[in-house]
Amino acid sequence: MKNCKFIFILCLVTLCRIELYSESTIVNLNQLNDKPIQLVPSIYVLEDPTNALDYLSIKSNEKNLRFQKVTNAKEAFNFSYSKSTYWLKVNFTNPNELPMDTALVISYPRLKTLDLFLETHDQVKNIPSGYSIPSNNRPYQSRFFVFPIQFSAKSYATVYLKVNSPNAINLPIQIWKQKFYDRHEIDDHVIQALYFGITLAMITFNLFLYFILRDISYFLYVLVVLSSALAIATHNGIASEYLWNYSPWLDQYSINIFISVVLILFLIFMRNLLQTKNVLPKLDPWNWFFIVVQIILPIAYIFSFDTFIKWLVLSHTVTSFWILLLGVLCSLKKQRIAYFFLLAFSFLFLALIISTLRALGYIPTNVFTIEGPQYGSAAEMVLLAFALADRYNKIIKEKEIAENKVKINLEKSNFELEEKVKERTFKLNQTLSVLRRDLDVAKKIQENSISIDPNLRKNLYFDYRYLPVSEVGGDFFDITHLKDSSYRILVADATGHGVHAAMITMAIKGLYDPIKEFELPPNKVIEIFNEEFMDNFVSLNSLLTAIIIDIHFENHTIEFASAGHPAAVLIQKERTTLLPKTGRMIGLKKQTHYENKRLNFGTGDRLFVFTDGVYEVVNQKEEEFGEEQLHRHLLETRELPLFDVLDRLLKTLQNFQKTEERQDDLTILGFDL
Repeated sequence: MKNCKFIFILCLVTLCRIELYSESTIVNLNQLNDKPIQLVPSIYVLEDPTNALDYLSIKSNEKNLRFQKVTNAKEAFNFSYSKSTYWLKVNFTNPNELPMDTALVISYPRLKTLDLFLETHDQVKNIPSGYSIPSNNRPYQSRFFVFPIQFSAKSYATVYLKVNSPNAINLPIQIWKQKFYDRHEIDDHVIQALYFGITLAMITFNLFLYFILRDISYFLYVLVVLSSALAIATHNGIASEYLWNYSPWLDQYSINIFISVVLILFLIFMRNLLQTKNVLPKLDPWNWFFIVVQIILPIAYIFSFDTFIKWLVLSHTVTSFWILLLGVLCSLKKQRIAYFFLLAFSFLFLALIISTLRALGYIPTNVFTIEGPQYGSAAEMVLLAFALADRYNKIIKEKEIAENKVKINLEKSNFELEEKVKERTFKLNQTLSVLRRDLDVAKKIQENSISIDPNLRKNLYFDYRYLPVSEVGGDFFDITHLKDSSYRILVADATGHGVHAAMITMAIKGLYDPIKEFELPPNKVIEIFNEEFMDNFVSLNSLLTAIIIDIHFENHTIEFASAGHPAAVLIQKERTTLLPKTGRMIGLKKQTHYENKRLNFGTGDRLFVFTDGVYEVVNQKEEEFGEEQLHRHLLETRELPLFDVLDRLLKTLQNFQKTEERQDDLTILGFDL
């Protein structure tokens, strides 16, 4: 009987453990690499319609609260417009021997309350966020909500998220390694800068055309593009990050107000461009009806958000469909410009439909549905520019007769112009001669700045080749004897080439000379150099890559730090070891951290340090020589003297390039260790 009791209890305990295990999905941080982990499949959700629960009540009564998985969610949760508070729970484990720095990212900017509770074995940490918190008080400055979290070695942790917002609640949740998310955010800002740069170019160009042609269509196009850009900036969080920084009211209301403004301007622009008042006179009153709707509903929505938000979002879809319908009708009447308009608005219409359906919870939230409006806006903006270009083409044809008359008058004055050209050409040649002399002087100054102390060759066996594209270049290197048998090598490459880049190399030398003999590791020297460069030369709008290598012959070690520079190559017998980047380029951001790395080398090994001009040589087929081919060449010629290795490399590059001219400065240094 006792045995039966024991077996029964054992089975009961086992079943309980199996049930607990089945209810908890643990995210193993070992799976993190340069890509993020989508956390949604591992998250449990609890809806609190009373909005009364807090963290302590959750923990004290967690067994009775049913956290559940949302089985149909893959990349994000979509709870649409809801007055409930949602609690999310996810478990993490870090089985590594070292702590891991991560970033938990919710890439949706319109969440009013987003509080994180990090529960570890010895403490609970609360990190408040959401647009109700000023951006400078958030844990990470970003257009999205980012929580930097360090997981201790051999640790287990649970993260709770409390979410509440009057806006549509969409939760794309990922976890990144911190360093890879920093890189991702830089790339993301480049894409955003490209979009808004194109927008600014379109606005500037068409505003210029408006002042020249005095055609109201160009001014209306400028207003449409400007309002679309503001709506996109609000949609993706750029406006909250850069325009108003902290305004919960704007974060809650602005997106739908801006969409209404875009639709109003589009209706007015369409009436002017397609002449719908004349082409479709019976439908013209409906244009004014939709304009009035897009004025009244946003005002009502400001006074009673919960009552009118869904009506306003629905009106955006109906108004967009109306604009699309008019475009189709005008196209059927064979209006040439209507074809461009219809194609352009189709992209924006599709983006608005996707955004509306996602906000209402009818389609899932993913990268496509989040970024769709921005892509649609970009396509619409470009295609509308084509429509206006076609309009401009007609204006040009109407002016051809006047231009022919001008041409006759110009032919009469050709002789006088030719004489003036000859005179100015003579003066220009004189000026060019002076410039050439100045460039020769600059070349000598730069050559002196990178000259090598002959005493270094007594104990350090090396050779180098330095070939600028023009008289002066943007590459710079320096070799310094630190003490005893230790040497420090710097190779830097300023963006661009020619005189501007050469001036940057002078700045590099001026900043580097006072600090190069500091008894600090290479990464600290680069960090000091970056701070000095940002303080003194940020106005030059220039960047540079650099690598500092300390060779210690006494203990046969190499220490190095690389600021975005091409990887140096250590040749060891029949294999190559690369010295990779350990931080971002100099001139991007202050207080940048660079990692210091160490390698061992043996007698007979070789070290090669170079700029990207060595392997970015392009032939007539527009094929690049490439790093792999360079590494293979250095390995295959390891038995030759350094002088012959570098000479043979230059001949190989010349044969590869043939008649093509080099596009970048070339610098390579080789060292026998």
